[in-house]
Amino acid sequence: MPKQLTITSIAKLAGVSAGTVDRILHNRGKVSEAAQAAVEKVLRESKYRNNIHTSAVGLRKGFRITVTVPGPDTGGYWNSILDGVDHALDEFSDISIDCTRALYSLSDVYSCREVFNSVAMTETDAVIIGPVFTEETLRLCSILRNRKIPYVFVDAEMPGAAPVAAFSADQYACGRLAGRLLSLIAPPPPQKNSLFAFITPHQSSVPSVSSVPERKAGLVSYFSEAGLSGRLKETGVVSSDPAENEKALLEFLEENPDTKGLAVLDSRGYIIADILSSRGIDDISVIAFDLTASNRRCLADKSIQAIICQYPEIQGYNAIKAAIRHLLYREADGNISNKMPVGIIMAENLPWFSKFNGM
Repeated sequence: MPKQLTITSIAKLAGVSAGTVDRILHNRGKVSEAAQAAVEKVLRESKYRNNIHTSAVGLRKGFRITVTVPGPDTGGYWNSILDGVDHALDEFSDISIDCTRALYSLSDVYSCREVFNSVAMTETDAVIIGPVFTEETLRLCSILRNRKIPYVFVDAEMPGAAPVAAFSADQYACGRLAGRLLSLIAPPPPQKNSLFAFITPHQSSVPSVSSVPERKAGLVSYFSEAGLSGRLKETGVVSSDPAENEKALLEFLEENPDTKGLAVLDSRGYIIADILSSRGIDDISVIAFDLTASNRRCLADKSIQAIICQYPEIQGYNAIKAAIRHLLYREADGNISNKMPVGIIMAENLPWFSKFNGM
């Protein structure tokens, strides 16, 4: 691996002073166009990358970062994103970062509106946003843009916004993966009369950012290409009412007794798995999304056969890192749109699974 160039060596190669290189790297003060071009040429050819730790400590600069996502969510998906944020703050502890959490209710647009209004007026250097409600998110992004405050998305991207970076899984690919898993591991080996189903949650009437439609499209496309479209059904079961969930699921299975596999297209696969277990139904495989505490429990007792993991911890970690890099250098950390690795977790590899495997 080539040795990282120092400011002095860059200056020598570019034929300028070390002070000029320092001003260019740290965006401090004006330099001539010729000097700028000479230094940038050396940086390109040497594939130079600024070091976040060294630069921030050298500048003795501190930052205020606000993280606004749904919560509190103990043991849930969004809590895992916050775990990644905490991991990054610990790793970059030699940089002075004042990080504030502004959590809003996942199911309450008014909570989101109130919290986002507060964030919009907060004195902060950057914002990490978990977008759920479309109108509220776009309004916050517009205010931040007018205030020249950079923001980073986690979990999803949103048309019409301009984040400095976004970290999320490819949901269409996740849907295709769920389809493949569903067709492969449903017991017994799929027969001509075997049916498969995917479960979509009840959607709020408030416009929101949801991964479910893209996952659905990917899953349906996989079954179509595999020539299995006629054996795939959709049902909307998951709601906030446990009794309603159980009634709807059992009615569906009564009407479709040849069902051998179920894919739950959000993070609440454990609800379906618990209903099946309580009724002694053990011949239907369940595929779920996200390694939440409840899903982990069901994976361990094998009432869920496989979980598709989006590595939310890495999303949170990378969001903080991207925000710091932008604040230091006014540059994105790679592409603006960053697709996360996706993991398949089963009971066999669960004990060795690490939250940060994909880093």
